Amino acid sequence: MILQAQFGIFESFAQYGVLGLSVLGLGYLCWTFINRLMKSEDDYKNRVRELEEEIREDLDKTIKETKEASNSLKDSIMMFFGSKKR
Repeated sequence: MILQAQFGIFESFAQYGVLGLSVLGLGYLCWTFINRLMKSEDDYKNRVRELEEEIREDLDKTIKETKEASNSLKDSIMMFFGSKKR
């Protein structure tokens, strides 16, 4: 009498012997690679978000500095041309 164990869904793979176990192993490898790929994709998305935030901060700072410089230049020009007219 052969001892038969119930493996649930894996029972059908066990019935096919080496081929069933090979398919089970390949399925596990595919699952691992897919999980790793999804994790790395999430890591890349998070990194892109971080870089976008840094760029926005730098851009906001540059715009603010440019506006200040522009206003200062405008004031200087107004003073220069305003004093000539008098």
